[in-house]
Amino acid sequence: MKNLTNDTTIHDLGYRRYEGAREGVRGAWRALFAQGFRAMFGFGRPLKSKAVPAFVLAATMLPCLATLAASSATKGQLPIMYGGLIQAQLILFVLFAAAQAPEVMSHDQQHRVLPLILTRDVTRDVYASARIAAVLCALLVVCAAPLLLLYIGEIGIAADPATAFTKMGTKAGPVLMQATLTAWVIGAIGGAMAAMTARRAYATVSVIGVFLVAAAVSIGLDDLAGISADVSGFIDPLRSLHKMALILFGEKNRAMELAAPPPLWMFAVLALSLGAAGVIATFWRVRRVRV
Repeated sequence: MKNLTNDTTIHDLGYRRYEGAREGVRGAWRALFAQGFRAMFGFGRPLKSKAVPAFVLAATMLPCLATLAASSATKGQLPIMYGGLIQAQLILFVLFAAAQAPEVMSHDQQHRVLPLILTRDVTRDVYASARIAAVLCALLVVCAAPLLLLYIGEIGIAADPATAFTKMGTKAGPVLMQATLTAWVIGAIGGAMAAMTARRAYATVSVIGVFLVAAAVSIGLDDLAGISADVSGFIDPLRSLHKMALILFGEKNRAMELAAPPPLWMFAVLALSLGAAGVIATFWRVRRVRV
């Protein structure tokens, strides 16, 4: 049999060779992260891809502006309630994750480009960390924007902004903590569910479905099993995030007036655990994707 190896030749087809710096794993990670972060907001994609991010940002910012305007018109007699606004915004954050995370987490699977991305330098763990980091950072921007608007606006509408800035220092920590943990929970769970399938439509449904199922189970335990609202509330991530916001900003709803809620650290540990579970699930899924 003829030895094909000895007869093999390499032909120079005339393509321009890359002569730039080779940045290795760090450069590849930054490129994957940057592309994923841009995709979360629809940059570099058709105009319709920007509809959901624009809607979510507008729908979360406008109520904050209305609240600030009302408080300014009443000269501070109408207090600014952070927790009450966050409750409605949590659903919009889930919508953002459901609509945009599949573009980052399942798009490469659907179009079968992972073999081109997973080279010698880009391992599965590098790819997973860059993609989930892009989702989390995009969620952090969306979650922090309305809270920062309220925080800055409350200082701006005060009769003495300098004095208000000094007094508002105690709210800076709760604002950052609430935004970070909200993005951590919704982004990690949304990213993990989106990575579980190569079909974008299925990914979107699964992200919304997991939060709806958790809410339904939590409400069912309240109504049917008679379990304490504090216990059943830990099953629903959105319900827990809302109650954590009330505690962080020193606000109360009717249920909290009747019975003292669990301590803040329990909600923080729950949020950290849920986010960690989502990140671990993402790595697990990426390691098992067929390429």
